[in-house]
Order: sequence, then C-alpha cells, then structure tokens
Amino acid sequence: MALILTKYGNLCIAGHNYENYKFFSRIRELENGDSIYIYDGAGNKVEYAVYHKYETAENDMSCIDQATNGFREITLVTCNNVTGNRIILKAKEK
Repeated sequence: MALILTKYGNLCIAGHNYENYKFFSRIRELENGDSIYIYDGAGNKVEYAVYHKYETAENDMSCIDQATNGFREITLVTCNNVTGNRIILKAKEK
C-alpha cells in the first residue's frame, strides 16, 4: 500500500495494540523528540518528531483535526487494552 504524502495536513493512522510487538504494541515506548519515518510508494522518506502523547476517551475524534498551521504531521491512534481509552501520539515533520 502506498501512502500519499501531501504538502500539509494531518495523516492519521490507526492500528491494533497487540501484546506481541506487532502493529502499535510498542507505542508506549515512544517519547517526545523520538523520530518516526514514513515512506511513500516511491521510497521517499519523511521524518517526524513526536511532540505529544496522551490518552482520550474512545469516542473523542478531535485528534484527527486537519488544522496544522500549514505543516505536515502524523497522528497514530490505538487502544489502551486496560482502560479502554485511546492512546494518541502526534508527531510533526522535522
């Protein structure tokens, strides 16, 4: 699957939080300042830096807002298997 990287906006990716080191099972290990790399179908790499990680109610969709002040950012969304909340991780393009 190829990702289309736009000039700006919020690319939201949701994934399962398994306990087997697959998908988003290690999202808790990421901290502010850590890098995330996204590759498009042509192999171009874009680096993002984590700037905010938080939990929210499972029905709170405010994290997918596209108002990014003209920047590219990504939002990773998964579930907290204990509380039932959503774990949100936001990162801005470096």
